[in-house]
Amino acid sequence: MVAGPKDFQKQRGIAVEHADVLVVGAGSVGSMTLWQLSQQSGLKVIGLDAHPRVNLRASYAGESRLFRTAVKEGPVFNDHAYASLGLWRALEDTSGRSILHQCGALSIGPAGFEAMRVTRDVVERYDLPHKMLTADELHAGFPQLAPDPNDVGILDTRGGVLRPEVAVSAAQMAAEANGAQLYFNTQVTGLNSHADGVAVETSAGTLTAGQVIVAAGSWTTQLLPQLASYVEARRIGLTWSMPQHIDQFRPEVFPVFMRDRVEPDGSVTHWFGAPSLDGYSMKIGIYPEPWNTTISPDERPAEYTAEQLAYVAEMVTQCAPGLIGAVVRHSAHHDSFASNQLPIFDRSNDDPRILYATGMHGNAFKFAPSYGKMLAEMATHGASALWREEFSLAAHETL
Repeated sequence: MVAGPKDFQKQRGIAVEHADVLVVGAGSVGSMTLWQLSQQSGLKVIGLDAHPRVNLRASYAGESRLFRTAVKEGPVFNDHAYASLGLWRALEDTSGRSILHQCGALSIGPAGFEAMRVTRDVVERYDLPHKMLTADELHAGFPQLAPDPNDVGILDTRGGVLRPEVAVSAAQMAAEANGAQLYFNTQVTGLNSHADGVAVETSAGTLTAGQVIVAAGSWTTQLLPQLASYVEARRIGLTWSMPQHIDQFRPEVFPVFMRDRVEPDGSVTHWFGAPSLDGYSMKIGIYPEPWNTTISPDERPAEYTAEQLAYVAEMVTQCAPGLIGAVVRHSAHHDSFASNQLPIFDRSNDDPRILYATGMHGNAFKFAPSYGKMLAEMATHGASALWREEFSLAAHETL
């Protein structure tokens, strides 16, 4: 027998039987949405997550994330980049935690490469703080990355490195401090629409809510199966290598970076990395990895094989010759991917009281607080100036 709201209240200590807004998922986007909602006076807010408070297998986990305001993905994200910078600082002020280290974000590649053209267009069109670097200036300023002769650089001086586990935890605790109720290790198993609200079925019972925001990452399609033809879960691997001279890779002297090289056969090698945060290694990897595959969100992503680690070590050393040539740490995660490189934020066609966020492409964390603000506004005000038509489900093709 399914437990009713009062039974759920007894099992989980929930102080309300009905939430004005209930958020499914308390990770990257969910935690930030809860934080934003909790700042609205008189609003009853509940967050439910199937995993522990800090989920080490979550899409956000892995020590660091790149933050950029000069976004190669295009101007559709410009407002989110600007808003997120202020919100990251606000979360730091609220929590007393260090979340964003503005060490800069460096884009490297041939001047004519599309990502470089788009980045240059964005920084010039919106007059963003940046430095344009010639090949000689790249060699002089960042010899650690051994730039190619035809490379140029764009240094986003407001970019840097984020601490995702710290950020998610800080947002969760800030939401709770404002009166939101968060419950972990509580799986949401179904959403049923009724005239007086949305019934949220969980592993511990049923609650009702006026509005529901599904920010469940790769698990979103389990609650909203109509999205299964639009998004899928894919494995994402992260790797760390050890520099021979760690002082050259500390955030005081080394930025986060993205680098593209066009190979002789026309293929593109894409590297990304962040400075050392642990004092002995730096995150550096290639994307996409040739063995990343579609998986079930309930499936634990496969760990690297010895052959795969050897391949990664050889590839990243091409980008940064000062590494020792071995992967010293690694982890595997997954995220939701859509048909294009844009996320999906929309309302359910079956019930507009249900909003959802999905298709983050392993690329959403830098904008997570802005996405949270947008979703909170959509739930409580019906619309948000941060939403774009490109984020709608209708703007996406099926896979």
